[in-house]
Amino acid sequence: MKIELLSFVFGIIITLATVVIFERIYGKLFGNKRLRELEREIVRMRRIVQKKDELIKKSLRDMKEKEEKYDEQDQ
Repeated sequence: MKIELLSFVFGIIITLATVVIFERIYGKLFGNKRLRELEREIVRMRRIVQKKDELIKKSLRDMKEKEEKYDEQDQ
């Protein structure tokens, strides 16, 4: 009886591990619509943040150039 119980517990653990692995690997292909939507949102948000960072860098460069230009005119 002890071996049967042990085999049953190991069977449950292996089955759960297999389900988790298949969900991770094949979940993106066969379903899990919410996960795909969230991944698309992450990509979109990263693009927005990258564009914002580029605009900030550009504005800082422009401000620096204007400041240097005004400094040259004052001298």
